[in-house]
Amino acid sequence: MKVKNIFCEICSEDKIENFTQFLPNAKVKLVKCNSCGFVFIPQNTRNKIEYSNYRDEEVLKSVRAANNYVRFRRHKLRIKLIKKFKNSGNLFDIGVGWGHFAYTAKKMGFDVDGIEISETMHHYATNDLNLRIEKGSFYEIPIKENFYDIITLWDVLEHLEKPLEVLKKANRMLKDDGIIVIQVPQIDSKVAKIQKEKWPMLSVEHINYFSKSTIKLALEKSGFKILKFKTSYELKLFLMFTVLPLLKRKKNKSTNIEVSISGSERQNFFNKFTNIPKPILLLGLFVHDVVYYLLSWINFGEEIIVIARKQVI
Repeated sequence: MKVKNIFCEICSEDKIENFTQFLPNAKVKLVKCNSCGFVFIPQNTRNKIEYSNYRDEEVLKSVRAANNYVRFRRHKLRIKLIKKFKNSGNLFDIGVGWGHFAYTAKKMGFDVDGIEISETMHHYATNDLNLRIEKGSFYEIPIKENFYDIITLWDVLEHLEKPLEVLKKANRMLKDDGIIVIQVPQIDSKVAKIQKEKWPMLSVEHINYFSKSTIKLALEKSGFKILKFKTSYELKLFLMFTVLPLLKRKKNKSTNIEVSISGSERQNFFNKFTNIPKPILLLGLFVHDVVYYLLSWINFGEEIIVIARKQVI
């Protein structure tokens, strides 16, 4: 393998001979660290993503047109899981996104802070949802040490160049009995193993691909003890990143794996399923919850949720 300047962010391996190509036919270049098993896009082949400009006005318009009831109900499943470990307290959400999770957590009794780097997303979270969210990079902000009961990262850690630095900083923010809750795409999930290089989660935006063992290692090295693993399959992502591309390829009579789909197109497609008569919507949401819990029970998903507690030395 001729790739140079590779560094494993999890175990610090840097010898070129200790890395091998992973899924060589994938649309992104991936390597696997033979020392710890961590899969990632090599540092010198990564695309520079300007997350401060992440999402544009067209996507914002589509988000505003969506049915927020569906979003909040989806996040209630996450809050229900968190409340098994922490029923209330100070919660900090890293990478707030549009803010629907933070809003739901606030409505369900948590005192919520957070940070979001995207100008458009931050504007929506603070102006449309009236949340107390800081704008900027988590790497750079000053922190309140030993203050928070819960820190969450929903589909964030896979985007960050220095995951251990983020986890260690989060650890310092937590109280001695605080917990961290993370959701990331799972590279060794059943779905990923079935789809291989066609797995929709493979993206230039996702530079880290955690397995159950490597997310455990990352958390342990950052001062956490694992409490629970849970498989997750997000219906919204399935609709936007699997069903929509299939329909678009069929419409264009194309066999090409890659089709061009904008963020607003994906959101508008999802909106079609949520802006329907309420009785039908409620029935659909009930079925969604049943399927969600069933898939989790049989350990069939493409993402993993991990809950860990701060270790006090």
